[in-house]
Amino acid sequence: MKKRLFLFLALSFCLLACTEDKLDIVLSRSIMQLEIGDMETLEVQVSPNTSETVIWTSSNEEIATVFNGIVTAVSDGKAEIRATIGEYAAVCIVYVTRQGGSYQGEYQLVWEDNFDGTELNTDYWNIEIGGGGWGNQEKQYYTDRSDNLRIEDGCLVIEAKQEQYENNNYTSARITTENKKDFVYGKIEARISLPSGRGTWPAFWMLGYGSWPTCGEIDIMEHVGSNPTMISHALHTRKKNGSNGTNWSYRATVENVEGEFHIYGIEWLKDYELQRDAIRFYIDDEVSTIQYEPTTEPDFEQWPFNDEFYIILNLAIGGTMGGSINTDIFADPENNPVLMKVDWVRVYQKQI
Repeated sequence: MKKRLFLFLALSFCLLACTEDKLDIVLSRSIMQLEIGDMETLEVQVSPNTSETVIWTSSNEEIATVFNGIVTAVSDGKAEIRATIGEYAAVCIVYVTRQGGSYQGEYQLVWEDNFDGTELNTDYWNIEIGGGGWGNQEKQYYTDRSDNLRIEDGCLVIEAKQEQYENNNYTSARITTENKKDFVYGKIEARISLPSGRGTWPAFWMLGYGSWPTCGEIDIMEHVGSNPTMISHALHTRKKNGSNGTNWSYRATVENVEGEFHIYGIEWLKDYELQRDAIRFYIDDEVSTIQYEPTTEPDFEQWPFNDEFYIILNLAIGGTMGGSINTDIFADPENNPVLMKVDWVRVYQKQI
């Protein structure tokens, strides 16, 4: 009996001692969203009170730093701020975002084509050939002829022509990096000069692998000659796409886009805001719009933009977006050709 009593008292004392030694650490915030340059103070409560010092650490000081509970947002991304006493700790997850800009300095160049040679680099690009409307009632036939596709003066040149070719009244060109260069997340941009004239429909865009629209489509830049100052950005998914008329799109007004070079691009951002991805569109380093992943839970039908996509450059004529064609724009091909010019294409990604 005495032995049992002794064991009971010893166990009770041990449990009491363990309870007294345990610390409960609570931070004033468990999740925090800041913009770059913001500062926010985290308060810490410790129970029971202790004289031990709180140790503050950041999981990634390139994203956010902390000093005595004062958190400073440094750059885009996610970091965990930890308050520790001995073996006990509390964590606040910090999501840092920014407003505007393309911020090239935070990325490393992973691929580019400056079109400096004499021929298209077929290690990078596929030349697509054919007509039939391309799903959009387009009027051109895409060829691989130098009349429609060539490298000239350090630029990729796509020229649309009015001519009878393979049962079509127009010719042009379209190239892709499918199965050669594909990317997920990062900054994708190109410096492009656009043609003018009603009926022209140049585009710089990306597709995922698989059947459309389930694969997803990112329209970085689309323009139509019938609206000379309009640049369109769009996303197509299985649930929201051009076929059912529910795709997301945004139209920016930009002066002098026809016949002059501008930079069109996206920042494709992972966990940009509260564990949601985002795609930010920009023109000449000025953000024009941003679209967020609709939910924090994966939903491929709403947001397929978390897998590899490849790049497409093309100049369509007519079609559902290009509209009616002003044939006068083809009247003087020697002195006034219908040209889409691409100075370069570049892809940057953050290196972990």
